[in-house]
Amino acid sequence: MRKNLSQQKLLEILCSEIEILQQTSKNIREVAPEIAKQLNELKSTKLKVDLNTDKVEKLLESHNRELQKIVVMPKWFLWLVGVVIFLLAIQSFWLYVSVFIE
Repeated sequence: MRKNLSQQKLLEILCSEIEILQQTSKNIREVAPEIAKQLNELKSTKLKVDLNTDKVEKLLESHNRELQKIVVMPKWFLWLVGVVIFLLAIQSFWLYVSVFIE
């Protein structure tokens, strides 16, 4: 008798679950066309985005100014390097002439 009772209880639970599933399926079928319609509207809608990038541009400009200040070489340094290279070239030529030509 106990076995039949548990089988009967399982059968009742199974039937109630099937009814719930049928009701859920019915609800989904009713709502599905509306969901599909809204999805199509979302896909076809163009988004307009307006971003305010003023702060970022100002920050970029300030960083660029700082970098230019740091990287700039003074003119006197460039002249000094030019003079040293010129003197080294003259010395090299003088050594070449004194060693190989004489």
